[in-house]
Order: sequence, then structure tokens, then C-alpha cells
Amino acid sequence: MQKFTAKISPETACNTPVLSLARPEDDPQRERSAQSVSVTTGVESESSETVVKPHCRWCPLGVLRKLAWGLVLACCVAVSWAGSTHIAKMALHTINAPFFLTWFTTTWNLLFFPLYYVGHLFWAEKRQSPLKQFRECSVFLGEDGFTLRVFLRRTAPFCLLWSLTTYLYMLALRRISPSDAAAIFCCNKAFVFLLSWIILKERFMGVRIVAAILSITGIVMMAYADGFHSDSITGVALVVGSASSSALYKVLFKLLVGEVKFGEVAVFLSALGLCNLLLLSWLSLILYITRVEYWPSAQLVPWEQLCTLAALLLTFNVLVNFGIVLTYPSLISVGVFLSVPANAALGLSLTRGLQFSEVRVAAAGIIGLGFLLLLLPERWDEAALRCLARITRERRREESPEEAGESSQSARSKGKPVVGAALA
Repeated sequence: MQKFTAKISPETACNTPVLSLARPEDDPQRERSAQSVSVTTGVESESSETVVKPHCRWCPLGVLRKLAWGLVLACCVAVSWAGSTHIAKMALHTINAPFFLTWFTTTWNLLFFPLYYVGHLFWAEKRQSPLKQFRECSVFLGEDGFTLRVFLRRTAPFCLLWSLTTYLYMLALRRISPSDAAAIFCCNKAFVFLLSWIILKERFMGVRIVAAILSITGIVMMAYADGFHSDSITGVALVVGSASSSALYKVLFKLLVGEVKFGEVAVFLSALGLCNLLLLSWLSLILYITRVEYWPSAQLVPWEQLCTLAALLLTFNVLVNFGIVLTYPSLISVGVFLSVPANAALGLSLTRGLQFSEVRVAAAGIIGLGFLLLLLPERWDEAALRCLARITRERRREESPEEAGESSQSARSKGKPVVGAALA
């Protein structure tokens, strides 16, 4: 149930021929001609996308297309997250084994790289074999490639954080409703900001501190909804722990791995699934032997629910990690926020007589407000001031001709009596 965004640098290698064509020993006229040819034809032949991007970046049609895709993907993210939360809740009523559910759903991460390679076969101009593509995408793990030592050192800590996040979320669903769990989990964005400010020394932003305070306020109100001595306080604490683990996962990924490409994301998530399959299978078996968790025989296990849950979580993570190809990352994050009302709608449709207290609605609204404030870009205040200054200058320019016209009319009206007196 993790989500992190892969970023691809917009810089390409198409500027290399521009520098390599001009040599010091060439005459200046030949150098100027070579540079002009490389700029107009050489770069375009190598990457026409680089030439088109500056013209289409602010194109209204391109922006509208991205916004349309963003709305569609945001709805898909909300539906997949809400559906997986409710199905997990139902599965826990049938099989009391939250860690087994965590292990089973995380193992499906093995499908990330096969899905990425299928997309590579459809859209890549130069197709590569699966092994070559895997080696190329796994270079970021280390210079030695995908070895057992690199595999354990780079993926095992993140696998533990991933499993801990999902496990705590599953435990919380046994005590609180899916809508409450989804609302509280939105606070992980505030925890990401706080950890990034402390560990990564990122820029301080007052509005994000306000958002973090709002998130904490919403958590306290959500815990107060049923009283601090009820069973729900334990569920709220478990979701907060899950959100904190998710935030630590993201910050450590940014610190230790950094920005990665889509193929590298697919390899990393598939490696997480493999690590989960190899290292945590024995833990699930130990919990079953010691009767901490129990699941029925293979014939009585609700495999339809489990496979649907794993497929929805896989869809959610695919949309979150690869949806930025089609739209803006902020719209993908809005989909996580929309999962709160989607969970509430599913709860009302599946459970008759379900009512939401005013305190819960207010708490979810406060958490949602903090979540939306965290989506503001870092330099939003400077951009807002520039926009206000531009609007003020335009108004002054519009008002200055009107004032000049009024002053000329008043001068003419005052000048008429003077002329009349002189004639008299």
C-alpha cells in the first residue's frame, strides 16, 4: 500500500551533438554552419520530442488533455484504494490473518516488471530482450548489477517498511471503519514533510506546518469521536503507525535511492515482491503454527476476495507510480484524497443504517484540508505575489487612460467660462 512517484529528468542527451560538431581546429565559418545545422536538423532528427516540448508545454490542448487524464486517473486511484480497503475489511471477517493478507498482496509486486516489459514491447522503438532490459533497469541498484548482496542490502529494509505499513493498516481495519482508516492515512503526506524537513533538510514552508497541525488535529478528533477509552483509539493509533511507516519509506527512498526512471521503479517493486516471498514466508508460517493467525484449509480460503484485493492494490500502485506519464503528479495525489468520500459512499451502499457522526465528518474535513494544503508547490507564495503584482499593473494601465480622459474633460469644462469672459 505504498505509493512513491518516479521522476524522469526532462533533460535529454540530444545536446551532445551540438557540442561535438564544433571543433577548435575548424574555421569560424565552418563552426557557425555546423552549429546551425545541428540545432535545426541534427537535434530534431535524434529527438523530435525535445523540439516539440517547448511549444506544447503551455499549449491549451495539451494542458486540457493532461487535466482530462488526471481526472480519469484520480477517479481510478480513488476507486481502487476504496475497493481494496473494503475488500480487506470483508476478508478479515472471513480469515483472521492480517499478516498472511499482507504477505499475499505484497507478493503480487512481482508482476511490476513483467507489466512494464509488456508496455516496453508495445511502445518502445528499439525492443530488447527481457534479460537485457532487466539488466539495464537494475543498474541503479549498484555497479555490480543485481547480485544477492545488492538485492538484500537495497531491498530488504524497504520490504520490511512496506510490509509493516500494510500489516498495521490491516490490523486497524479490524477495529475502525474503512472510511476512518482512509481519512487518517491521508496524514502520511504531512509526516513525509516533517521527516523531509528533519532528515533531508528540505525548505521550510509555513503553510505545510499549518497542514501538519491540521492533520494532527483531525487525528485527535477522529480518536475522540467514540471516546478515548473505546476500541477505536487502538485502530486510530495503528493507522497513524501505518502512515508514519509509509512516510519513513518515502523519505528513505529519496535519501538512499533518489530519482529513478520507470523501468527502475518496476525492477525495484518486483524486487520487493521477491524479497517478501523469500524472507517473510517463514514468518507467516510461524504465525500460523503458533496460532497467532489462523486460516482455514485451501478449499475454504476466500481466494476470490484475496485475488481481487491483491489485483486492486496492484492497480493502485501501478496508477500511482506510472500515472505521471499521462498527467500531473498532484492530480494523482488528489485521487488518494478522493478515496475518503469513495470509502464513505461504499460504506453507505454496503452497510444499511450506517451513520457518520458530526465529529467524524469534521475530522475528515480537517485532514482533507491539510492534505490539499500539502499539494501546494514550494514556490507557490512567490508565484501568487507575482500574479497579484501583474494583475495590479494591468488594472493601473487600464485606469490611467480613463483618468487622463477625465482630466482632459474637466480642463475643457473649466476653460469654457474663461473664454466667455474674455470675449465679453
